[in-house]
Amino acid sequence: MRKLDKNEVIDAVRLSEYAFQYTVPKEELDDKIQRYREHEIWGDFEADELAAKLHLINFETWLAGKKIKMGGVASVATYPEHRRGGRVARLLRNGLFEMKQKGQTISLLHPFQISFYRKFGYEVLNNWKKVELKVEDLKPLRAVSGKIRRVELDHIFEVLNPVYETFAARFNGMLVRTENWWKERVYSKGFRFATYTNEEGNVTGYLSYKIENRKLEVEEMVCTDGEARRGLWNYLCQHDSMVERVTILTNESDQLTFLLANPKVKTTVEPYFMARIVDVENFLKEYPFTIKADETLFLHITDDQAEWNNGSYLIDREGVRVFKGDKPNAACAHPPKRGLRCNINTLTSVLTGYQDPYFLYEAGLLEGAEDDVVRLQSIRSTKETNFMDFF
Repeated sequence: MRKLDKNEVIDAVRLSEYAFQYTVPKEELDDKIQRYREHEIWGDFEADELAAKLHLINFETWLAGKKIKMGGVASVATYPEHRRGGRVARLLRNGLFEMKQKGQTISLLHPFQISFYRKFGYEVLNNWKKVELKVEDLKPLRAVSGKIRRVELDHIFEVLNPVYETFAARFNGMLVRTENWWKERVYSKGFRFATYTNEEGNVTGYLSYKIENRKLEVEEMVCTDGEARRGLWNYLCQHDSMVERVTILTNESDQLTFLLANPKVKTTVEPYFMARIVDVENFLKEYPFTIKADETLFLHITDDQAEWNNGSYLIDREGVRVFKGDKPNAACAHPPKRGLRCNINTLTSVLTGYQDPYFLYEAGLLEGAEDDVVRLQSIRSTKETNFMDFF
C-alpha cells in the first residue's frame, strides 16, 4: 500500500471507469487526470498492478458557524478479482491516520452502502429532500419588491459564494467552497443561475437550475430570508408555459411546500452523505460547547478503527482533558463510574447534530446517566446538518 505517483494516475482513472461503469471521453481525459492529481491517491497493489484505491481530498466544512479542516474520502474502488480481501479496510484505516496527521479532525464521504461504512466508524450526516411538482402547482406567492437576475458564469463565485456562505454557516457539515470548486464542480453541470436582489441592492438568494424536455430541475435553491424564497419561487412559477414537471432538491427541514396552495406533493427523503470524527481529542478541543462554569461531562469513547480515539474525555469550561487506559483499545483504565459511553459513530451523530442525544440514549447507543444525556443536549450545537455537494 502506497501513494500513487503522478505518472500512475491514469491507472486510478481506469479503475474508476471499471468500478463506476463509465468511460472518460478521450477529449476529457487530460482534464480528468489533472483533477485526480490534485487528490492524494492511495493504492493497494498486487505485485505492480493496482488492485484497489482510495482518494483523500483536502476540504473545510462548517461546524457551529466556524470552518474546520475536513478530509474527503472519494473514489474508493477495487477490481472484482481483488475484492473481499481486506484491501479497502486497509486503505480506510490508513486514510484515517493520514487525515489525522494533516489536522483534519472530521471526514466526509458519499457511501455506496451505509452499512459498509458504518463498520469503519462513519455515520449518516444528513438527509436530502426531493420535492416533485406538477405544472399546476406553480402558483405565485405574495409579490416581492426585489429583482431576479440571471447570472453570467464569469461572475458566479463573486456573486453567489457570499450568499452560499451565509446560508452554509447556518448548518453543520456544509462544504466550504473555493473558487475552483465553483468553477469545476458547481457550474460545470450545465445548470443556469439566477439571483434575488432585495430593495437595498443585496443578493439574498439564488437558484441553480436547468430545463430539458419540459422538465425544470432545481439543484440548489439557497435563500437567506423569506423574501428571497418567495421571489425565487415566483420566478420558477414564470416557467409554467415551458414545463410539465418540476423537481427541487433541498434540505430535509425546508418548508417551501407549506407555502404552496396544495402542499400535498410527492416528497422523497433519503440519507445522503456520511461523516466520522477522525481525531476525537482535537475535534472536542475545537468544538464550541456552550458549557457553564460549574458543568462537567465525561465522554468514554471506543473506536475499533482508530485506536488513538479510545479514551475518556472530560469536558468543562477549562477545555478538554484526556484519560487513556493501559491497553490501546481501552476507553479508560477502570469501568467508568460517571459520564456517557458510546462508539465513534454515535459521537459523530450527536456532535454534528444529525441525531438527538436522547433518541440515541433510548436506542441504547448512548449509555450512562439520564442527567448527563440532558447535559450533552444542552452543550452541543443545535444546528441542523446539511450537505449540498458531491465528491
